[in-house]
Amino acid sequence: MLQNQTDLVLAAGILTIISAAFSSGLGYIGIYQYVSLLSYYGHDLLQGFLILGVFGIVASAFGLAGGVFMLKRKRIKVSMLGVILLLASVVVTYITIQHYQYGFTDILLFSEISIFILSILSGILVFTSKTEFA
Repeated sequence: MLQNQTDLVLAAGILTIISAAFSSGLGYIGIYQYVSLLSYYGHDLLQGFLILGVFGIVASAFGLAGGVFMLKRKRIKVSMLGVILLLASVVVTYITIQHYQYGFTDILLFSEISIFILSILSGILVFTSKTEFA
C-alpha cells in the first residue's frame, strides 16, 4: 500500500534550509567581526563574536543537512537535530550579545527572530508528518 505524501515535509525542508542560510550569514558576520577587530581590541572583548560565529556556522551546517534529509524524507532524528541546533543558535547568540553588551542586540534580533520562527514552524511540520520518513 502506498502512503500519501504531503507537502508538509517539503515545506519543512525549505524552511530549515532558509533558516540555516540566515544562521550561516550571522555566523560569518560574527567571525568577520572577530577577525577584523582583533588587532584593535583584545581577545577578551571580542570572544563573544567568536562564540556566536562558530556556533552559528556549526548549527547552520546541521540545519542544512537536516533540511536536505527532510527533502529526501530520510533520517528524522538528524532532521530534528538540525532544527534544534538552529533554535539553540538563537539562544546562544542572544545570551552572548547580552553578556558582552555589544550594543546592537536589536539589529541581531531581527535576524534571530526569523531563524526562531522558521525553525519552530519547520519542527512542527516535521513532527506532524513524521510517518512520512523512512
